[in-house]
Amino acid sequence: MYRIISITLAMFLIAGVCHAQSLGDAARANRKQKSQDGSASGKVITGDDLTAPPDIIHLVPGTPSSGQGTVIAPGRGQHGYLVTYLDTTRFTSGGVLHITITVGDGASEASFDLFPQGLHLPSEGMPNSLVGAHNIRSGAGAKIDYRFAHGAVFQLAAEGSWNSKAGDTNTYSFVVDVGNP
Repeated sequence: MYRIISITLAMFLIAGVCHAQSLGDAARANRKQKSQDGSASGKVITGDDLTAPPDIIHLVPGTPSSGQGTVIAPGRGQHGYLVTYLDTTRFTSGGVLHITITVGDGASEASFDLFPQGLHLPSEGMPNSLVGAHNIRSGAGAKIDYRFAHGAVFQLAAEGSWNSKAGDTNTYSFVVDVGNP
């Protein structure tokens, strides 16, 4: 009796896995399918489409790293951050985080704030960041330095300036390294 139940449960488990795999294959095929006129068919939105993988830079002693992005002005008093995570966990004795920023020639000025790991970033009002550089004009640059006691992951949050018209955009690039404490 117990053997029959075990075999039956195993068959149901295998059938369930195969059914789920078939559904996954069908969903992937649907995403790739093109309509008759050559344009992409309507995209099926799933949970994995809603969260992009975080942009993480793992900092290594003696090696500068770089990043880039596009900011969009959120409107006065609002925030619309593009976050890059800066992983300094290899610096167990701490150090000084040096971030050199260059803003592109777009319409929006840019603002940058450094936040600790895990802090929920504000969506409005004055940010309570560790350090920041705000209202950097198009074509200009800025430098952020932050001394930390032990390795951690920091959030470099970039956004368009409150001085810019909501929706204006600009690009930016940065170079980051860690100096001795």
